[in-house]
Amino acid sequence: MTGKVTGYSSTQIALHWAVVVLVAFQFVAHDGIESAWRNQLRGAPDSADVRLLAYMHIAGGLLILLLALIRLWLRFTRGAPAPPADEPRLMQLFAEGIHWLIYLMLLLLPATGLIAWFLGVRLAGEAHEAMKNILLGAIVLHVAGALFQHFIRRSHVLMRMLRPEAPPEGAGSQVSFDRINATMKPSAVESGPEPR
Repeated sequence: MTGKVTGYSSTQIALHWAVVVLVAFQFVAHDGIESAWRNQLRGAPDSADVRLLAYMHIAGGLLILLLALIRLWLRFTRGAPAPPADEPRLMQLFAEGIHWLIYLMLLLLPATGLIAWFLGVRLAGEAHEAMKNILLGAIVLHVAGALFQHFIRRSHVLMRMLRPEAPPEGAGSQVSFDRINATMKPSAVESGPEPR
C-alpha cells in the first residue's frame, strides 16, 4: 500500500459503479442463461435469442471477474479509506466482512459459472445459483449499511464512493499549458526562414 488514504480514487469509484451496473444486468438478464443451462443439461437446442442472452451473461461474468481483480489490486496497492474513527469496532468488523464477502462472490460466481457452462459440471452450476443468493444478500446489507451511515450516523462513508479523494496539494494530474509554454524556448529553425 502506498500510504494512508482518506477516500477512493476516481478509478476505484468508476470500477465500483461499473461492477454495480454489470451485476444488476446479470440479475435482470438471468433468464437467458438459465434457459440455456436447462437446455444444455437436457441436450436440447437453444433459440438464437436464448443463446445471445446466455453469451451476454457469460461475457458480463468475465468482465465482472476482470474488474473485481483490478479492484482488489487497487485496494492492495493504493489502499482504501479507514472506517470512521467513532464507529463501534463491531460495526467496522461487520462492514469489512461484508466487503470481503462481496469480493469473494465477485470472484467465485464467474468461476463457478464458467466451470458449469464450459465443463458441464452440474455441482458448479448449483454452487453458482446458491452464491447468487449470497451475493444478493450481501449487496442488500452493503447498501443498507451505506444508507445507515449517511442518514443515521451522518458519516461521510457513502459520499466517499460518489466523490473521489482530492489529490495531495501540488500533486495534481492536470498540467498547466501556460507553464509548458513559458518553459519552451524558440529554436533556431523557428526564429528564421526555412532554408531552401
